[in-house]
Amino acid sequence: MNRPVRFSANTITGTLVAGARGPILRDVDGVARRLYFGEEPVPDGLEGKVSVRGKIVKPDRIDVEFCTPLEDD
Repeated sequence: MNRPVRFSANTITGTLVAGARGPILRDVDGVARRLYFGEEPVPDGLEGKVSVRGKIVKPDRIDVEFCTPLEDD
């Protein structure tokens, strides 16, 4: 059976930017995905470069398991 949704978790590194419907992760290839934290609020002070682990449930959305800020080089 073909499933259009990925069920495995991915780790993506990129830059977090503010969006009208919540934070957006933009990776080095320019792909932008909305981050969905479920019932949890978006962590305070989360901005800049981050590493996100979660499931890509739509081409433009990630259900976040956890998110870690990274230091800029």
